[in-house]
Amino acid sequence: MHPAIEQTELDRKYPFLTREYLEDALGEEAQNCTVDNFTVWRALAKGENFASDILRIQVNLRCENGDERTKTFIMKVALVTEGMSDMLEEYDVFFREIVFYSKILPEIKEISKELEYNGKLAPDCYKISAKHPQHFIFEDLSLNGFVAADRRLGLSFTQLQLVLEKVAKFHAISAHLYDKDPELMKYHHYRNINEDVQHFYGLFRNSMLNCAEMALKWPTTAKRIAMKLFKLEQSVIAKGCQVYTLNKADFNVLNHGDLWVNNVMYRYNSEGVPIEAMLVDFAISYFGSPAIDLSFLLFTSSADDVTEEQFDLLLQSYHNGLLGTLNKLGYSKKLPTLLDIQEDMLRKGFIGVMYATFLLPLRVIEDTASADLGNLLGSNEEAVQFRGSLYQNPRYQRRMEYLLNYFDRKGYLD
Repeated sequence: MHPAIEQTELDRKYPFLTREYLEDALGEEAQNCTVDNFTVWRALAKGENFASDILRIQVNLRCENGDERTKTFIMKVALVTEGMSDMLEEYDVFFREIVFYSKILPEIKEISKELEYNGKLAPDCYKISAKHPQHFIFEDLSLNGFVAADRRLGLSFTQLQLVLEKVAKFHAISAHLYDKDPELMKYHHYRNINEDVQHFYGLFRNSMLNCAEMALKWPTTAKRIAMKLFKLEQSVIAKGCQVYTLNKADFNVLNHGDLWVNNVMYRYNSEGVPIEAMLVDFAISYFGSPAIDLSFLLFTSSADDVTEEQFDLLLQSYHNGLLGTLNKLGYSKKLPTLLDIQEDMLRKGFIGVMYATFLLPLRVIEDTASADLGNLLGSNEEAVQFRGSLYQNPRYQRRMEYLLNYFDRKGYLD
């Protein structure tokens, strides 16, 4: 566990975080009790989250009957750095997540009950504050045995399969909800890459160039594939915008939107085998092709030993789960075939190329001390040195060299 945050820093960054506030946030949990004291830790290290502060808060309650109780929960707080918070507001990051937890997730829970599905797709949200700084209070999943995956190793075939079981249910229920009430998703048509907000353009283009420069040195990607990457640097944004352009005639779902190893937690059995996955952080959910989530997950987060053949097996497993849930729901529109999903991956899979060149170096990095949005987007010496060091990691070469050859065979680089 990280060291507790000192009171002076709490007062400066989170002045709203008081005993009275926590009593109100806990609601019935604090009935006939007062907050005696509380302690705050950072729940994640640098490099594990880039768009918000994630805190773990332990509250010690003293009750009128003399009992003492402890409650622990997670707080997600919007970045308070002026430049970064303004930039993220342009992407409607927290607004979309507020809508998800206040409007969409309750509907998903109701349908899950109708399906007699006892699992959960996302953590419970206890409190939402739209006031600056915007923040959420969530259940602490670690109390139920959930832990983060090792981002450096990536996700095994079994871990990916567990994620896609949840994603298949989530996608199916969202498609059913949209079929019943399209207005429910009206705030999630905002394209995560679009012509109007250009803050991340440089990041994607530089990531493509950095990958191309490294590919020149790798035996199976030198020259031919590397040259394609250099050429792609000029069209990467336009291609990304196309991926996020909604085609209403296709099968569409609410995508998690940021589906990679850092946004998944696992529960394991006594033998250390993963038995359940949980999705977290729905800040950039987007209504569109399911291939966005599928490409994002498979190409950024799969472990080195997950093969092209296993990609196909995972898509087949996802499709089986998707259809199983859609059939139970009595989905009224045409059911997508496995071929439809595969063709959609070919049309939209380029988004996996974009995010792999950007996120894979961050996934395998050892020292995350400099891993923040400022150094990812900045132009000062520290930022330039940090980005340059990302691409020197041998772990990056091992996975990216394999993926680039796969991308080339699929035509994603043309």
